[in-house]
Amino acid sequence: MKAAILLVGTELLNGATVDTNSIYIAEELNKYGIEIEYKLIARDVIGEIKKSLTFLRKNVDLIITTGGLGPTDDDITKDAIAKFLKKKLIIEEKDKNELLKKYKKVKITRSNLKEVEKPEGAIMFSNDVGMAPAVYIDGIVSFPGFPNELKNMFPKFLKYYAKENNLKSQIYIKDIITYGIGESILENKVKDLFTEDGIFYEFLVKDYGTLIRLQTDSKNKKNVEKIVKKLYNRISDYIIGEDTDRIEASICKILRDNKLLISTAESCTGGMIASKLIGVPGISETYKEGIVCYSNETKIEKLGVKAKTLEKFGAVSEEVAREMLLGLNTEVAISTTGIAGPDGGTKEKPVGLVYIGIKVGNDIQIFRKELNGDRNKIRQRATMHALYNLLKILSKRYGK
Repeated sequence: MKAAILLVGTELLNGATVDTNSIYIAEELNKYGIEIEYKLIARDVIGEIKKSLTFLRKNVDLIITTGGLGPTDDDITKDAIAKFLKKKLIIEEKDKNELLKKYKKVKITRSNLKEVEKPEGAIMFSNDVGMAPAVYIDGIVSFPGFPNELKNMFPKFLKYYAKENNLKSQIYIKDIITYGIGESILENKVKDLFTEDGIFYEFLVKDYGTLIRLQTDSKNKKNVEKIVKKLYNRISDYIIGEDTDRIEASICKILRDNKLLISTAESCTGGMIASKLIGVPGISETYKEGIVCYSNETKIEKLGVKAKTLEKFGAVSEEVAREMLLGLNTEVAISTTGIAGPDGGTKEKPVGLVYIGIKVGNDIQIFRKELNGDRNKIRQRATMHALYNLLKILSKRYGK
């Protein structure tokens, strides 16, 4: 079975918005062996959307659109689909009532009702995190452009579509998530393990690590599991999780299981570590506080860093990272201080230099990193290095 993705939105063509929806859609369809043959982008123009639909209808079985389901004048995806299929747009009473419940604290207008319009004969999939539901008719399904709304409704649609077309998940995908090792070095370490016919592998660089993805027919699942075991035997120091695991969730679990509290003191990362940890459900049991101490004065006042330490070694130093840790009174703590750039670097302390402090009990370790990238990338990488090293220390001491 073949599918196509049609992204609707002028902002996707003028650089104002970056598409991430198609990556998610492709990965979900892949599980059912549905191949994406085309990905098109159309401006918010009915004629251009219809032209795209005409082309795709001739070439694929399923067309998936995202974007253009909102209440404003440029949200015209359903109008275009209705015209393409020669259907009237209707609003059913039950759909209207459902929308009114969501808007119960806000005065609703005619433009808001657009969100529950649908071509006659279409079915809808409820939107639990937004307003406009997904709409499916005659091999065309439409979702809002917001990624969280797409991810809420796409599994519902896929379950329906698979049942309607008697599809079964044929593809088995296993992701091993690594961190702390370059992609090419990683490949050289493990590529000799992938010799079995019918099991395909690739390396995918994500912002949360580098994935080793194994993909095969479901009947080969046991053979994949054997390869995974070999991967752990060879590169366990770099493996931080599998599939939907994320490093911050793994840290949170160890902390909760061992009734440990954690605090963070961040200079160059500016709260990124705290944000990662706070994003984990249940973190309130173990996360005590986070201090963003960007200035020297704050480091002195909030954390007790000595003025003479700052004067002698500078804010970006092992000594300051250590004293920042000592200013936190939880058993587990993280500190960061560095030069994110683009200015402020010197020959001795270049842009990208970061000191990461980690305290677990009475054990304090300071890591010196020289990171590449722009300001935001350096901060992101410093955050991931801090979490990676904390996970390794916690895992060694307490087990996963």
